[in-house]
Amino acid sequence: MPEDTEDPQDPQDAAEQEEQAAGLSYGEPFDSGFALAERHQLTPDLPAALAVYGELLAVAESFEDSPDVQLLRGHLLSDIGTVQLAATELPGAALSIGRSLDLVRGIASVPMGPNGRQLWLEVLLKTLLARAELLRRTGQFDQAQEAVDEATALLSEFCDPEGLRTAEIGLSRVHLLMDRNAWGAAEELATALLADAPLAEPYLLDCLGVVCASTVRFEQAEDYFARAEEAYLALGHHAGRQQVLSHRAYAALRAGGLDRAEELYAEAAEVFERQGQAEDLAVCEQARAAIAAHRGDAAGAAALTASSLARFQQVGAAIAAADTMLLGARHAYERGDIDEMKRLAQGARDVYQERGVYERCAQVDLMLARTLEDNLNRTDHGVHERTSLANALSLALPAALTLEAARYDFATAHARSQWLQLADEAMQLVFRLALRSNDQGLIFELVEHRCAGAALALNRPSAADKAAVFPDAAMKTYAPDDGAPLTLGGIAAEAAASVGLRVAPPPRIVMSAEAGGRTALQEYVQAAEFRYHRRIVSEEEVPFCPPTI
Repeated sequence: MPEDTEDPQDPQDAAEQEEQAAGLSYGEPFDSGFALAERHQLTPDLPAALAVYGELLAVAESFEDSPDVQLLRGHLLSDIGTVQLAATELPGAALSIGRSLDLVRGIASVPMGPNGRQLWLEVLLKTLLARAELLRRTGQFDQAQEAVDEATALLSEFCDPEGLRTAEIGLSRVHLLMDRNAWGAAEELATALLADAPLAEPYLLDCLGVVCASTVRFEQAEDYFARAEEAYLALGHHAGRQQVLSHRAYAALRAGGLDRAEELYAEAAEVFERQGQAEDLAVCEQARAAIAAHRGDAAGAAALTASSLARFQQVGAAIAAADTMLLGARHAYERGDIDEMKRLAQGARDVYQERGVYERCAQVDLMLARTLEDNLNRTDHGVHERTSLANALSLALPAALTLEAARYDFATAHARSQWLQLADEAMQLVFRLALRSNDQGLIFELVEHRCAGAALALNRPSAADKAAVFPDAAMKTYAPDDGAPLTLGGIAAEAAASVGLRVAPPPRIVMSAEAGGRTALQEYVQAAEFRYHRRIVSEEEVPFCPPTI
């Protein structure tokens, strides 16, 4: 194992400090080489970092095989894989990380001293986390979770006084939750880690900014981004600041600030192109394609979408490629190319389904339902209209229920409220389709489900309520202001006044007095829970209650 040193030199960066604190050294030229490569990564100058690691690996491979040399080679390959991940060279990273794990695991049974064992654990932990990141970025979420779990199991015997590896494991879990669109769980975990893992603070703040931007809390998102940028600046971590720049652009796009988003994405794209970060550049192109389409530049949108898709496919970023395919499907529909729209949308959905990203499956189904509604508005379906409406509802209603149910992931009232605005757009589509079908039973069940668990509230509806397309969640009646009866407000709405208080899914509404009778939206709820693997209603059952005048 590497030699133990009692009086290490002063560290020059965080990674060297950790190694020296444990009293471990590989000797020269490796100690100074590791420090130099780390400085290149923070700049960031990734080609220079790879060059340094490559030279060190060539030296290490010239040595005669031994457990010490195997560990050194594994350490270098792990660091090379990490830099390749940062440079979005995912195929190369997969080879480097795989070789590193083979070497490090190959000496697991070799007798080691206490310091040698700690270094072995350190290298194995960081390589497992790099593998988890690689698997996550290529859309293999279950395998990524297994790698994180394996790393977690090693923590019990690893000396981590500063909590660095513990923080990295927590951060990996946050990223996985975000990739699965489990925004509420990701926010809770990241917030908890801020207190417990200060070494990961800038990364966690950046993650929280993305979560808030994704759930339409833009002021909060900007606050997190500002704090993240300040923390990165204090560390001299310029690569982290570049990621914050692209995430700010994402937030501006979500908020509808197209000019600001375009400006930020163009700035970020210039940086990523200069540094050869293909995956990050593809993200910028994907967003700029959406902006171009919004402005009516069909040719520009198509070119950017094609370029983005090619880059994602080249690096093996399956989920990101599927997102670009979905964007292309929207463009194809706008051009009137229905067959191409269906092909791209189904291709994206197949990837989401395979990788277990069920909320995005729901978003694809909603998009298809909206195109059906649009087609119904544009063309006369004649005797087939009822069938077309049924098809649209079979897509839209389970998907809308799923998006609406996602708000139960959030612990705070504000987050639930903001997410509900997004879910309401989907439910508005459902109500339009139901009203068009003139299915009184379905409309009645929709209202009952949406008002589930309602309680009396001593307030009258506002004038704005008169024009509502559908009832607000857990509101029972709508009536004109003149002589209007008292409204029924929701238990969930009352609970939402208390920040941090969870809201349970609504109960099943029993529509029949008979035992085992029908519940509201029964077939659609079952379809949603089967398709999207999410609880839509609780096990509690309550009888429907007709409105009181």
